[in-house]
Amino acid sequence: MKLQISREWLEHKLQQDDDANVGAGGTSLEQFKKDVQQRTVTPAVLAKVPTELGQVVRYVREQRGWSRSELADLADVDESEINALETQTHYDPTPRTVGQLADACHFSRVKFAELANHRLEIAANDGVVRYVAKSKGTDAVSDDQYELIRALVEVLSQGGEPTR
Repeated sequence: MKLQISREWLEHKLQQDDDANVGAGGTSLEQFKKDVQQRTVTPAVLAKVPTELGQVVRYVREQRGWSRSELADLADVDESEINALETQTHYDPTPRTVGQLADACHFSRVKFAELANHRLEIAANDGVVRYVAKSKGTDAVSDDQYELIRALVEVLSQGGEPTR
């Protein structure tokens, strides 16, 4: 069934409701883009990210509604580095990038550097970091793995130096 509305009918309706907000319907493109960027992080979204470090970055970025470009600006790194973290299996970020991302995400620099394998001695002291540091690439993310990523983000967000 095709709905046809005449111009006269529409003008008549508008005159009746002159204080009505008239538009084409739906949300604006700007609002739609913002809504897409602030979507909920799901295991399916994280399953597309090949490394645990990339999963953490993607989790936080999605959770906070940041685009790759916005995170890159906040961290003062190139957007290609964020892209590489989230898409490349063997990408090894520089220590500067790791520190900048830790600061932008409000993570402990020490713990985030350990996750990026820049300082191995801390992993032996932290079970969550040790799990992620030993994990291989992912084809799918189970609910348990998703919870571990979420817990890892909490650990990284606590800040400070680990007790020895």
